[in-house]
Amino acid sequence: MTNEQLNELQNIRNAVDDIYRKLDIELYEKTKAVKVKYNSVKPSDLITENLHYIVEKLNLLQEDGE
Repeated sequence: MTNEQLNELQNIRNAVDDIYRKLDIELYEKTKAVKVKYNSVKPSDLITENLHYIVEKLNLLQEDGE
């Protein structure tokens, strides 16, 4: 891989890391029952598996290119 491609991979990795940091907050989901309750939900937990897959593939691409 060229240096330009490696730089692009690093930029993608940085963007994915930034997305994770921004989603690593705690929100509350309203549940309706007899009483109204709020359950804690972290958006980052919902996408962690996808982000892990993306980073893993980026690592493989970077290693193959070096």
